[in-house]
Amino acid sequence: MTKRVVLLEEGTAEMKGLMGSKGAGLAALLQAGWPVPAGFIVTKEGCRTFCTRLAHLSAEGAQEIGSAIQQLEKHSGKIFGDSSAPLLLALRSSETCSRGTASHALLHVGLNDVTVEGFARQTNDRPYALNCYRILLQDYGQLVHDIPYALFEEKWGDISILDEAKLAFAIAEYKRLIEEKGRHPFPQDVQLQLKEVMRAVSESQRVIRSNSQQELLRNPSLFSDETQGAAVLIQVMVNGERGDRSGFGTVYSRHPGTGERGMTGDYVSTAASRPSNEGLDQLRSEESELYGLLQDACSYLESHTREVQEVQFVVDTGTLYLVEISEARLTSQATLRSTVDLVDEGVITKEDAILRIQPWHVKELLKLSPTLSPELQLLLEWADEMKGLTILSNVDHPKDAVKARTLGAEGIGLCRTEQLLLSASRFPFVQKMILADSEAERKRGLERLLPMQQADFEQLFEAMDGYPVTIRLLDPPLHELLPDIERLNKRREQLALSKLEENNTEVQELERVIRRVLELHEQYPLLGQQDCRVGTVFPEIYDMQLEAIFRAAVKGIRQGQWVRPEIMIPLVGHANELQVMRDLVDHVADQVLGEEKRHCLYRVGARIEVPRAALTAAPIARHADFFSFGTDELTQMTFGYSRHNTEKPFLHFVEPQRSLPSNPFQVLDIDGVGQLVEMALVQGRIRKPHLKAGICGENAADPASIAFCHRIGLDYVSCLPEQVPLARIAAAQAALLAQKQDPNVNRQDGDISTIA
Repeated sequence: MTKRVVLLEEGTAEMKGLMGSKGAGLAALLQAGWPVPAGFIVTKEGCRTFCTRLAHLSAEGAQEIGSAIQQLEKHSGKIFGDSSAPLLLALRSSETCSRGTASHALLHVGLNDVTVEGFARQTNDRPYALNCYRILLQDYGQLVHDIPYALFEEKWGDISILDEAKLAFAIAEYKRLIEEKGRHPFPQDVQLQLKEVMRAVSESQRVIRSNSQQELLRNPSLFSDETQGAAVLIQVMVNGERGDRSGFGTVYSRHPGTGERGMTGDYVSTAASRPSNEGLDQLRSEESELYGLLQDACSYLESHTREVQEVQFVVDTGTLYLVEISEARLTSQATLRSTVDLVDEGVITKEDAILRIQPWHVKELLKLSPTLSPELQLLLEWADEMKGLTILSNVDHPKDAVKARTLGAEGIGLCRTEQLLLSASRFPFVQKMILADSEAERKRGLERLLPMQQADFEQLFEAMDGYPVTIRLLDPPLHELLPDIERLNKRREQLALSKLEENNTEVQELERVIRRVLELHEQYPLLGQQDCRVGTVFPEIYDMQLEAIFRAAVKGIRQGQWVRPEIMIPLVGHANELQVMRDLVDHVADQVLGEEKRHCLYRVGARIEVPRAALTAAPIARHADFFSFGTDELTQMTFGYSRHNTEKPFLHFVEPQRSLPSNPFQVLDIDGVGQLVEMALVQGRIRKPHLKAGICGENAADPASIAFCHRIGLDYVSCLPEQVPLARIAAAQAALLAQKQDPNVNRQDGDISTIA
């Protein structure tokens, strides 16, 4: 039978799943002889079982918790709810909080109108006892009934004066506020009080959290999950707020902001007004033995947990108590520095280091600075040793290629040539060429564009010397290249009204352009002439681009560069389309490369972005050296969604009516789009066993998508330059976790980009 109540003295570090990380850690400390207040854990299952909807502990629950409290009463010599010697409890979540969430704790649980007087006699300080009661009421109201602290503060006024009469008045007002806003009075029954606090602390940990890499690998379709509440830690209350040689504080085994080695933190003694680093220095000078004990505790915890630790402690009349321990919440910089140091110290392995890096660590660091810190650079080098996938980059401009190489990209997986051709300075030439009435006119327009495109490719080859450069031929739909017909008609009307003879030439040209636009007009342009289909209507465009590629290749080769162009044919839907375009590529290559052809091992591949191409991948692979899965377009056509409308409320992955687990343009839809990718990959490799294949889309850097790519055996992912470091880490994590699941799986070795 699953245990629902576990005494700390009975627990072990291995019981983290049952007791929660904090409870298991404290149990291990207690077992090892460290000073930990007596206490017990109510497990998640216990909280669900004991806390009924009627707000009463079940009979079985009351008995189990009652037995545990009796053990605490034996340890302390006090009785829970007793009027003369009351036992007071501290309740906390036993789980380490998610990043960005606060830890909820209630202190002095067990105070009521009667026990507060016994506590006053115990401490010989009635104002202090009343103030503890006031704070309990305030925290109880906020946590149990979600009453804002501001409402309590309105009742209190000047908090610096602990006057008995004022405190008694505040207590009465707080109880009235709780009954009014919470619709239930503050429980004077300490057992009911304990139950309400226990339920609230447990449920305060019900937060949406991101999946770990391990969870994503096991079930990549997951987007997020909701915890079932937390185990609750209940301990004897120790007081560090009064008496000589008393105080409380928090220390970290390493600096939480920088990751620097050595204990740091703050401490406030009863003589001080607030926590400070100076207070910790004071503790070191005045209580050197206690300070040394804290240092030893930090070292012990780090060596056993292999994590940077946060320790909350209380000094009660010269006695040290470790009341709460948890994995420290660190900045990204501190996480990376401490991780690297822990490897250097032999505490963790390089593999452990890679697995603990989260996506937000890398993203935040790259927002501090666009350059890689030494720690991140080292971690990325380790990741490169472990990963199986090659990480390439998408680029729109040669400067993007330089940035991508700086961040560790091993080539270009997608150069979007439309971004180069359709810039403000070049688009007029493209449009003039499209609107030309004859092939000769089109060629004259393209002659202006040829040297511009050649210069672009020369810079790309130079930046990626020795690495593959995948160039997608022009792919925008035809309608995006045409002028707006409404503007043309409006201009024609203006010229007709002016009736000036000097406008005749413009009118004639305008009439020709309008006629040409109408000839090229499509009823459903998004399903019409685009990508490789534009190349069949206007083959001169692709002629020019291919000539520019191979001219640039010849120049690079003659300058001593290793040029590796990989030419991507966009929007292939039928094997015949790819065959026609491949013949064109080979023809231009023969004409331009000449003797340098033996040094330019170019490749031709298909952009798989329509479902038919995925379903008929085998015949397409016959003419392809590689497959590039355009997951953005494939997702659009599979779902019938436009990625440009991802925030529209009618899409079912938008909160609050989310019916899809995630936005499929951010996290690859593995059950649908992923199935098409895997099916196409299998078919393609039946025809060509060494067919190179990868994805390039907005979701290419998502860790779950990368894990899927690794699992099905893709060779690469291509993402934005700034996403390259994240993808390198995620690829290594995917390889490591796959190897853990099946140790017999061999890692992919060698440079897959050379395989055709």
